[in-house]
Formats: sequence, structure tokens, C-alpha cells
Amino acid sequence: MSNIFNEEKFIYNPVPKDKDAIPLWFCFPSTYMIGMSSLGYLNLFKILDQNKTVYPERIFVDTETTVHNSKDIELAGFSFSFELDFLGFFRIFSKYNIPFRSKDRTSDHPIIFGGGPVLTANPEPYADFFDVITLGDGEEVLTELINAYEEVRYLENRREKLAHLAQIRGIYVPSLYDVEYNTDDTIRAYIRNNPKAPEILTKRCVETLTDCIYSPILTEKTMFSDMFLVETSRGCPRRCAFCLASYLNLPARFPEFKSIINSIDIGLNNSNKIGLLGALITEHPEFDRICDHILFKRKEKEFELSVSSLRADKITPFMIKTLVKCGQKNTTIAIEAGSERLRKVINKNLSEEEIRNSIKTARENGLSGLKIYGMIGLPTETQDDIIELVDLMNKLKKENKGFKLTLSISSFVPKAHTPFQWERREDTKELQEKNDYLKKELHKLGIEFKPTSVKWDYIQTVLSRGDRRISHLLEKVFAYGGSLGSWGRSYKEVIDGQDCPTYDWYALRKRDYNEILPWDFIDAGVDKEILIKEHQKSIG
Repeated sequence: MSNIFNEEKFIYNPVPKDKDAIPLWFCFPSTYMIGMSSLGYLNLFKILDQNKTVYPERIFVDTETTVHNSKDIELAGFSFSFELDFLGFFRIFSKYNIPFRSKDRTSDHPIIFGGGPVLTANPEPYADFFDVITLGDGEEVLTELINAYEEVRYLENRREKLAHLAQIRGIYVPSLYDVEYNTDDTIRAYIRNNPKAPEILTKRCVETLTDCIYSPILTEKTMFSDMFLVETSRGCPRRCAFCLASYLNLPARFPEFKSIINSIDIGLNNSNKIGLLGALITEHPEFDRICDHILFKRKEKEFELSVSSLRADKITPFMIKTLVKCGQKNTTIAIEAGSERLRKVINKNLSEEEIRNSIKTARENGLSGLKIYGMIGLPTETQDDIIELVDLMNKLKKENKGFKLTLSISSFVPKAHTPFQWERREDTKELQEKNDYLKKELHKLGIEFKPTSVKWDYIQTVLSRGDRRISHLLEKVFAYGGSLGSWGRSYKEVIDGQDCPTYDWYALRKRDYNEILPWDFIDAGVDKEILIKEHQKSIG
């Protein structure tokens, strides 16, 4: 790993460290190549590295040597972006002999903190493994966490340290809360076991996103190979009823135009690849001006441009020509559902005409192909909706001969803090039948079909809606290698000794509005009554 670090190019200057700087590991629960592709993770590392009171080191599952000895580490942070990241978390802990559970750690072990969208949305499946969880935008709370830790750094009582850190807004210390359950397995109450623990926890949010974040470190050893990433939007104002990225990042925010073009210029001084990131980059109020600047810079030097995805009703000839001139041959749009009826249910206000026009515009202005994202198993979906999806793809194929179309399908996973958080997930067998039907019909049309695994999506649902009772399952799953088969084997062993509901209880059960959900103690910025109204509006 040291050789890889030598190949890195820093876009910022790390500050000299104090003699007694806090030794900290900032961990990513996957490989170096994947971790170094994560803009959010790298931006938080930069914040730590520009603080003279802390000496951070990046750690990945394939890290071979470390600067800090594991016994000297005082703080260890983790970035969680996906539910299955817990496997990488356990791999790192096993490697350095750190107890998985917070209750088993002593003053000889580091305080373990974590953040990211998964832990902000529903931290409870992982609550027993973290000493501290940050809720919301990490850059808003990270420096406060370091400062608060300095105030209690030399206290011997670990619980007192954690109680002090819990005073920071946006900090959740799970060990300061107990959970009681009803006889039907639902949650009865969350109870504070320490008077210093706040009753309601509030997600932290960068209110005004004036400056955009960009890649602080470049290396060829990433998924994007030296691509300079620029965040052009955070959140999405469209509020599709299933979308965690939209609701968890409200309000949608856009960096200032000047900050974006300055960041692009910094990138072009250091790389020949620029990537624009955001849940919906075309929603930026000055996106056309951003394209103008990109085309102007293109006259000075050749470079590649990549965008995360485009919204179908926002695609313009100018936008596509900009992408094509900068080397992009394909892009992505999300239509989610084949029928206009179902798109209205999920608040994806996109007409068939807009979809067809977007494909035509992409083809006529130089793109060679388009990936279309869709979803099966959405609330109120019927077989007629699936048939309409095939019919729509058939029309698109006929209207755009020679243009490569790919349909990528996932299955609906109910997410916390969205209007569909109360909905059930469809049975795996039913979802697989829909995938099989799509595969057969699209094959006839010569359209490439790429579905996700409905079985893995089922596991994702269990994790998305789980609570502390599944923590023993996660340890067993890791012990058995993390494969799909390990989930069934783990449950059979854990259920004998633990009071844990079935997987189906978590995944396939529709919730009542009055039920206390595992994440209800978190104020994520949208009132529960508003979510209820939006849910009722969606499902009629």
C-alpha cells in the first residue's frame, strides 16, 4: 500500500501536526481502489488532514502497512455508504484485533465513530458496533467532534467521554439508549439511560452549499483512474417517494456557479478527466453556463467529461453536444416505471413523450447509447405496468435504430425517512417472475437487460428496516463469509439463542403509521406528518 500512496497527487497542502496530535484512523470499508473513488470520504479526510491537532491515516480493507500502530489509535472513523459495508467494517476490526461491539472495548481501544447515508438513515442495525454515530453532513460536525474529544481526551472513564461527545448536535451515542419491545416484536420505546443523552437527535446539514467539494487527492489506482470529481448538487428537489437520496438531503442545495468553474479549472490543471457528481446535476440553475465554461476550456486542452446521470425532461441538444465533444459516448437516465400512472404514484412526473424525446435528442446529437434505470415491485404496481415498460422499450428501440439501449432494473427497497417507509416489499418469487418476464421479452427486442439480484435487494431491505436485534446476525454472516447463503445459515443459529424476528417480518411487512420505527428518534428534517400526507397522496 505504501507504493500506492507514493503515486498519489495531493491537490491541497496537509498542515504540520502538533507533537501531541491525536492519532486517528479514517477507514473505508472496502478496497483502496473503491475508497479512493469516494469523493465524500476523501473530502472528510482532507478536513482532518488540515487540522493540526489530529494526525489522520487512511485505512482500507487491503491496507498492508500503517503509519500508526493500532494500539496507539485514539479515534477510528468509518464512512458507510451501503448497507453491506458492515462486512468491510468487520474485516478491518478483525485485522487489528479491535472488538466488534462497543460494550467490549476498554480504555485501551479507540473510540469508534461512523457516518454516511446508511448510518444517518437508520443506524440501529449497526448501533451496537459504534461508540459514536454522526448524523447528516460529515463536514458540518467532524471538527466539532474532534474539538469535543480533545476536552475529554485524558479522561479514564470511557462512558464519561462518550456522554460528553453526545452533547454535540448531530451526534448519536447508541450505548446511552435502551430499547423496549412489545409482545408483537414492534418497538415500545427508546429510553435514555444517561441524563446527558438528548431525547431527539437532529441530522446536521450544511445549510448553504456555497462552495462545492472536489477531489483532494488523485491517483490512477481508482475506479475512475485520475478523474477529478466535482460536486455540482447535493440532494434533489423532485422528491420521488421511494428516494432516500432526495429526502435525506433536503433541502436540495447547489454550489455557486463561480465555485464550480473554479473547481473545474483546478481539476484541469491536474487531470485530463472531469466528473460532475450529484443526485440531479441538471437541476443546477446555471447548468448551461457550466457547459459553456467546459466548452471554452475544451478549446485550451483536450479532456474527458463524465456526468453521473441526466433527467430525461432536462436533456437538451446543447447538453448532449457538450458531453459528446468531451468524449462521452453514453449516459444514463432514470424513468423508474414503464407506465405514466405508476410514475405519478411515485412522484416521478415524467411523461412518455418526454422520455421518447430525450432518447431522440441523445441520438441525434451524437451519443451512441443510453442506459435506462427502472424499478420493479413499486407500490400499486401490476402486471400491466410491467407490460407497459416492455411496450415503451419497444417504441424506443424502433424509433432509434442503431442506438444502443440498456435497461437496468432494481427491485423496490423501502427506505427510512421517505413516504414509502411504511410500504411492504414484494415477495422474492413474485419479483423474480417479473424479472424473468422482462428478460424474455426484451431479448426478443434485442435490448440488453441488466437486473440486480432480487435476493440481495431483499437482504438490503432487512438492513434498511432493521433494528438492534439483527446485530448478532451480522456478526454470524461475516463469520460465514458474507455470501447470500450465509444469511440463511446465520439466522438458523442466532434464532435459537436470541429474540430476533424473521427476515420476512422486517422486509415484507407493511407498517402502520402509529408504529414506532427504528429511526423515529432521528429528526431528519422532514416532519413525519408530511411524509404521511405524501404517502397517502401517492397511493390514493
